[in-house]
Formats: sequence, C-alpha cells, structure tokens
Amino acid sequence: MEQKTKAGFSLYINSNENFQKAAIIQDKKKKYRKVLLITLAVVCVLSFFAYRYRTYHSMKVVKSITKDLSESVKSFAYKSGTISYSEDGVSFLDGNGQTKWNQTFSLKNPIASYCKEYIVIASKNGNEVVLLDADGHIKQFSVSHPIIDVEVASQGVIALILQGENANYIELYESAQKKLVRIKTTGDQNGYPMDIDLSSDGENLAVSYLVVDGIKTKSRIAFYNFGEDGQEKEDQLIAGFDESDTIIPKINFMGDSRLCAVGDGKLIIFKAGKSPSKQKEVKIEKSVKSVSVNDKYIAMIIENQKKNDEEKFEAKIYNKSGREIMSKGFSSEYNKVVLGKKELMVTGNYHCSIFNFAGHEMFDKDFKKRILDISPTGKTRKYLVAYENKTELICLR
Repeated sequence: MEQKTKAGFSLYINSNENFQKAAIIQDKKKKYRKVLLITLAVVCVLSFFAYRYRTYHSMKVVKSITKDLSESVKSFAYKSGTISYSEDGVSFLDGNGQTKWNQTFSLKNPIASYCKEYIVIASKNGNEVVLLDADGHIKQFSVSHPIIDVEVASQGVIALILQGENANYIELYESAQKKLVRIKTTGDQNGYPMDIDLSSDGENLAVSYLVVDGIKTKSRIAFYNFGEDGQEKEDQLIAGFDESDTIIPKINFMGDSRLCAVGDGKLIIFKAGKSPSKQKEVKIEKSVKSVSVNDKYIAMIIENQKKNDEEKFEAKIYNKSGREIMSKGFSSEYNKVVLGKKELMVTGNYHCSIFNFAGHEMFDKDFKKRILDISPTGKTRKYLVAYENKTELICLR
C-alpha cells in the first residue's frame, strides 16, 4: 500500500496485490468463524444429550437426621424443602436438611394439601383441621361432620367435603376459620362427591360427583365460582359436564386456567374460569393405577395387562394441553409416585427409580433398609430419604 501526502491530507492508494491479500485474509476469517460456530454447535448438542441422558450410579449422604419415624409418616416437596407429617405433628426441613419449624398435634389418618404459602392437614373421617403458613404458625379448628377430602388456596381458603347422615356438604373457610360457603349435596340431586380442588386464587371450586341412575353410573364435573361470576347462580354453580359410563376419582386445577380430570378410560382437560369448557379428551385403554399432577404436567402410572411383557407398568406424562410428552415402561413394584419439575420419582419399600421427561432412567437403586418415604427437596439431585430410625439428605452422583 502506497501513501502520498498533499496539503495536510493522507491518501491511500491500494494496489491489486493488496486487494488480493485483503481478500485472502477476509476469506480465512469467514472460514475460522464457520469452524468456530460449528464447534460451538456440536459442543452444545453434546452437552444437551449428556445432561438429558445422564445416569447417576450412586448417592452421597450429605446429612443424617436421627429421628424415629412411624409408618404413617408422609412427605412432599415445599419451598425448596420438605414437609413431613404424621398423626403426631408436622415439620419443615429446608434443602440442607435443617429443621426450620416443628408443630405437634394429634390427628388420626391425616390427609394434606398445600398451595403457595399455606398447608392444610385434616383428619380423614374425623373432624379436626390444621392450617399452617410458611413460618409454621398454626391454627386448628373442628367441623361439624366427618371429613372426606380437603384442599387449600393461596390465601388460606380451605375447602372441605363433609359426610352427613342424609347428605354431604361442601364447606369453605377463610384462614381465620370463618365459614364462607356451605353447599348441601344429595345423591338424588347432585351425586356423591368423590374429589374436589380449589383454584389457587380461591374463587373457583371443581367437584367430581359419582351419579348413580338405576344400574348405570356416570361422573359429573361441576364448576362453582365464588366471585362475581357465580353470584347470581344457584349454589354458585356455573357449569357442569356429565361423563357417561365412567368414574372420575381425581381432578386437579393446573394453575387457574385449566382443570384435568382422570378417570377409568380417559383424561379430560377443561378450560376453567368464567365459562368452563371441555378442551380435550384422551382415551386411556389400560387401567390407571396412580396419578400425580402439578401446574404444568400430569403423570399417570398405567398397568400393563399383557402377561408376557416384562414391564408391568407404563409411566406416561402429559402437558396441560393433553399432549403426551413421555412414555416409559418399568417393572419394579411401587407405592408412591412424585412428579417434579422435570422428573418423575417412582418408589417402593426397597427401591427407587427416577425418570426424566425424555423417558431416561436417571437413577435406579435397591436399598438395603426399608424406605418409609423419599421426597425431593427442590434442589437439583438432592432428596430426603426417610427410614424407620432416621432421615438422610442424599445427593445423587
């Protein structure tokens, strides 16, 4: 490149040779960028598959908590920790295995539900209800009839199914134990309530009824609204859907906009809200053994009825639109199914399997001691394992 100066200005004159050199350098840069992009893409793909299909072969005990447990102990993940409850009380362990709070009570046959800050525990077939917040503050009250089922909303509103002598009742209470709503249901008019669920805002209640008409049975999914939309409706009932020749024992809100209903032979997705409607129906040809639902996904364990097949069960996961996203067969006996954010835990007395949503078995272990319960902590690869004499915080490796 030649340079000439005139009147204080510098002028650059490029020769053909300089043009050729510049073109070669530019071409090399393009090739380097292309190779770099391809290398990065390959690394990303390999990293994705390594993460998606990673298998953990062992576990490390991070912490051991000495505590005798009864066989009635149950647990569930809550706020990056674990709630454990039994007939004697309830405790909250954080993701590091530290006990944040503990409350004692006496409840026979406890059943529990939670939503955001609140946890409700009730005595099934009894009359006692316990409400706790995230700090462990406790409120306890009694109801007039035996409890069949209980749910709670994010503001602490409690919904109960109660069994009377000649009728059943659906009652709602606010967190201060004030009764908000009472709906009387009879077998002749409504059917027999099998399951209930509250939307997280506490405004919408869904009930699955079993309706018997002579020798025929059907299910009825009823939607109640306790806001403005239901004020002018009788019993605040805004919609109902009959499903012939089927029993639907399980319903769950998925957020405030969707409700899933799982029965013998079908999965139904409803749009909830002001005008409920049926969005999708999925036929299930085999017997459903277990169901677990969160705000985004539905997990079902289906019994494999083919005697010659080594895989006795099939795990299926659907999204909130009713689309199947995972199917995986397995043979181990189980007694608990837990659906996480991107994992499915299947546990038995001496065994645990964890599947990701690609259908890959990330963890498979036979335990030497009998397991009372295993629950996720909300932290990646960390779980609480409860034995009869202690609880261990473990990390998969």
